[in-house]
Amino acid sequence: MTAGVNDGGVLMVLPRLDQKGCDISRADLSDWRAHGMRASATGSYDFSGLAVSANDIIGSEGDYHREPSFSAGAWRFAAVQLGGIERLLDEARLHLRRAGRSSDPHQLARTGEAAVATETAKLWVTRAAELAEQDDGRRDPGQVMGYVNLARSAVERAGLDVLELVHRSVGLAGFLRTHPIERLSRDLATYLRQPAPDRALTTAAAYVLGRDTPAADLWS
Repeated sequence: MTAGVNDGGVLMVLPRLDQKGCDISRADLSDWRAHGMRASATGSYDFSGLAVSANDIIGSEGDYHREPSFSAGAWRFAAVQLGGIERLLDEARLHLRRAGRSSDPHQLARTGEAAVATETAKLWVTRAAELAEQDDGRRDPGQVMGYVNLARSAVERAGLDVLELVHRSVGLAGFLRTHPIERLSRDLATYLRQPAPDRALTTAAAYVLGRDTPAADLWS
């Protein structure tokens, strides 16, 4: 977990929970009433009275927000979003085939657009992961963060596009609680809401505008 210190910094701490610390009454999940991801649990935990020793502290002050690892690590939640996008496309394809609508030209067009968006998200996530995880220290940190931030925006846009296309293709059936698309749509729409999307995009744009490198070589 992260913990604030007196000078305003942040430390990473692995607290040791004794029998008292494991008391379930310390957890509060009452505020988690999300539209989607209802099977998950998010809340607060009261660590009052639990001692923290030097051995419980991981790294040093400021390590949690150290760049480029902090921002570049966003490729991981983009990968989860991609999984939701792919599953949504799979369920839509299955629905259209079962309904005998897979030869309709309008359904074909929407499916094609959804496939383009899904593969676009996959390409962005794959490259973002490569840049973030295979960095040997010689690459410009701003380049790594810029690319991952662009990947965030690309995957979000792909997810929103696929949601719209699938809803138009499947229609009302996809909003019935008995249909798997209903839950998948809620879960994906909820998980697409990651923090500071505008800041991620404008930070990446600032990197692009601040370089004289040809566009073809910006991320090489």
